[in-house]
Amino acid sequence: MSTPIFPNPSLNKEVLARIRPYYLEFAKKPEIMDWMVGIRRKILEQPELGYEEFETSKLIRAELDLMGIPYKYPVPVTGVVGYIGTGKPPFVALRGDMDALALEELVEWEHKSKVPGKMHACGHDSHVAMLLGAARMLQVHRNDLQGTVVLIFQPAEEAGGGAKKMLDAVALVNVAVIRLLFEPFICK
Repeated sequence: MSTPIFPNPSLNKEVLARIRPYYLEFAKKPEIMDWMVGIRRKILEQPELGYEEFETSKLIRAELDLMGIPYKYPVPVTGVVGYIGTGKPPFVALRGDMDALALEELVEWEHKSKVPGKMHACGHDSHVAMLLGAARMLQVHRNDLQGTVVLIFQPAEEAGGGAKKMLDAVALVNVAVIRLLFEPFICK
């Protein structure tokens, strides 16, 4: 049986029942929500193809620096791997992909792609924003973690074999569980 990453196993069920709504309310705060939307829009307007995500990676690293979260870069080429918690097991990873597609955005709106022939058609702009949002919430509560959350910002998900290159670069060494941010998360 593995040790929980969060919360502290000494917490009773009553305390645990209050933690989940707390995180939801934290995420709904205007300053958090507006910040995440701003991140998404920046990435949405400047899409980059696989292994070309230099500006996206720069934005991620700047935000991690502001939060005081240590990271490795480049893993590989443009990928970023951040760490929150004790630095010890268990290791649980959250993953978000960063690359755009070689498509022309035809919808006219304020935050459409400003790069001809490239757009975020698969939501990877949202994945980065959500992963940074999760990082922000976890960093606030890093002292409550009993283990380490590994933040995987993966390049080249669409066609460049980014996942394999992340594995080859040992980005997931010691990781017991990985969660993709866009999948439904079920709390029991």
